[in-house]
Amino acid sequence: DNTPRVCPKCHNVTVVRATSRLWFSLFLVRLVPFKKKHIWICSTCNWHVPIQNGWEPALPAGNGWLGPYQQGTVQPYQSPNQMGYQPSYDIPPHGY
Repeated sequence: DNTPRVCPKCHNVTVVRATSRLWFSLFLVRLVPFKKKHIWICSTCNWHVPIQNGWEPALPAGNGWLGPYQQGTVQPYQSPNQMGYQPSYDIPPHGY
């Protein structure tokens, strides 16, 4: 399944499965592969973790993930003239 997942670090939907390989190289030429492991990696922030049985990053919104804005926590917009917001442009005292 190549469905992009939600990154737990940056919260973008850019986490995919990938294969990581460790190579023996000589003068920048890859010669012999040493290790191969399967990982989850975020293409935005470069977060990565080995694939583990029973755990995978969350699916994007619409599949049960609400992101950083959980239900009921978003505040309605209030105009700047409410709630004690009073901008003032004071005239500086004499001597300035």
